[in-house]
Amino acid sequence: MINQQLLDYISTQKRNGISDDVIKQALLSNGWDQADVNNAISSLISQREIIDPAGSVPTATVSHADATAAVQKMGKFKASWRLFNQSINLLKQDKEIMLFPVVSTITVLLVTILFGLTLFALYPLLGLGEDTSSQSQDIIIYGIIFVYYVIAFFITTYFKVGLTAVVYERINGGDINFKDGIKRANGIAGKIFLWSIITSTVGIILKIVSDKSKWLGKLVASLLGAAWNVVTMFIAPTLLLDNVSVWQSIGRSAEVFKKTWGETLILNISFSIIVFLFVLLNILFFGLLAFAVLAAGFGTIGLLIVGVPFVLSLVIITILSNSLNEIFKVVLYSYARFGIIAEGFSPELIVGAVKSNTK
Repeated sequence: MINQQLLDYISTQKRNGISDDVIKQALLSNGWDQADVNNAISSLISQREIIDPAGSVPTATVSHADATAAVQKMGKFKASWRLFNQSINLLKQDKEIMLFPVVSTITVLLVTILFGLTLFALYPLLGLGEDTSSQSQDIIIYGIIFVYYVIAFFITTYFKVGLTAVVYERINGGDINFKDGIKRANGIAGKIFLWSIITSTVGIILKIVSDKSKWLGKLVASLLGAAWNVVTMFIAPTLLLDNVSVWQSIGRSAEVFKKTWGETLILNISFSIIVFLFVLLNILFFGLLAFAVLAAGFGTIGLLIVGVPFVLSLVIITILSNSLNEIFKVVLYSYARFGIIAEGFSPELIVGAVKSNTK
């Protein structure tokens, strides 16, 4: 059956200059029905929706060896800084991308408060506040935490998928808004929910192991949790862009990370250092401002006046950081999976970030 997701994908790939044969092969390898693929292409041709724009998204124009050499000559931090600026340029084109982490954070915060109040109310009713704990109490507590995990992971992944949709369209020459991104997330809400259950199960098991173990068990649980987060870091793009099951999406995320793990970790660390420097400068600026306010004798009121914009600035930096991080994931995933270099990004930086066996 032809659906909008299939039509949108084919239209985007055709605008990028990808041939019908390559598009068909990619779709068939991802589980799409051959008749549906043929009908979708025919439908788009008949509707004259396939165009050949002058500024199509480029495929790789440099070899992996040349790209790697260029990045090494440039230096890891300078390369990361260029990618950081290029991601900011994309964010400037679609400022509403920042709405996704904002709405996600607010929603999760409200859910956290609700669960906190619920747990506080249940403590005396279920005897959870007693010094001795029983197996039944543990089941209740971990059950509540598990439900919270499912809801929280669903919310964060849901909005990451919406953000991914907007970014993917932008780097492929398209332009959709926040509402369209939400529609794309709605289209795979079932997959997102199933993913939330899977990752919540992993999370609650690791938490139980950590809570019931001594330092070695806590260390092992922490390392396993970090490994799981790293392997599934591309889960939002795989859920949205690959027509496969949730389990296969986890595998696809792991495959992309395997192709990009070295550069991904280095670039994430570099991005973190850049963000840290901005935070540090922010703290120094407002720290000096607070000192000046106190020296001028404004007291507590002056500190409040300085404190409010300081907190807001930290929130803004966090939102920008989260948005830029997700943008880079989509850009890297786009090349690692489909061989397409995002519009507005340096080919040598993207090609050099993916292993040479990428096709």
